[in-house]
Amino acid sequence: MDATPLSITVRDLTVDVTLTRDDLLKYTPSNVIAASLMIRVTRLAFTLLSPEQPVMRRQLYWRLGYPGPGLLDCVELISHAVREGRCLQQPDLQQEGAPASLKGHFIFDVGYHTRWLRLWPSASVFDDTFRYWVSTWESRTTPGRESYLAYKAQKAHEIMTADDATLLRWRWLTRMDADGTV
Repeated sequence: MDATPLSITVRDLTVDVTLTRDDLLKYTPSNVIAASLMIRVTRLAFTLLSPEQPVMRRQLYWRLGYPGPGLLDCVELISHAVREGRCLQQPDLQQEGAPASLKGHFIFDVGYHTRWLRLWPSASVFDDTFRYWVSTWESRTTPGRESYLAYKAQKAHEIMTADDATLLRWRWLTRMDADGTV
C-alpha cells in the first residue's frame, strides 16, 4: 500500500465525513489494533455496500461477534450506531474461519438498506499469539508492558499494510434471522 492514509467516507445528512485510522485513534487512543481493523473492515464493507457514493452513516446497522470497547468506540464514531441502538453485540455469533477473541469471534455484520455483509479477518492475523498477548497484558501496567505495546504497534502495522485478500474474508448474508443464524 502507498503512503496515503487509508480512509473511509460516510455521509451525515448532506455532509461527507472522511475518517482515517488516526481519527479513530483520537476517539479511542489506546486501541491501535481496533482502529486499524475497523478502518480496513469498513473500507471494504462500504465499498461493497455502496460502490457509487458514500454510505449514509445513520443508515448503517451492525452485529459484532466481538464486543470489545475499542471496536464499539470505532462503530460509534463512524456511524453513531451504538447510542442510536443500531449495533448489536453478539459474542455467540459464529462463522467458519473467523478467529476467536477472548470474548467471542472477530465477526462484523454490516447492514445498509436491505443488504447485509459479513466480514471477518483471517485467522492468521488474530492467532494464539495475539490472544496470549492480550490476555496477559491488556489490563496490566506492570514492567514489561512496553513489549506488549510494541507488539500492538506491529500488529496494527500488519493490519494496515496487508492487502484485502490476505486480511479479510467476506460474504453476503441472504437473510438475517432473529437469533443471528443465516
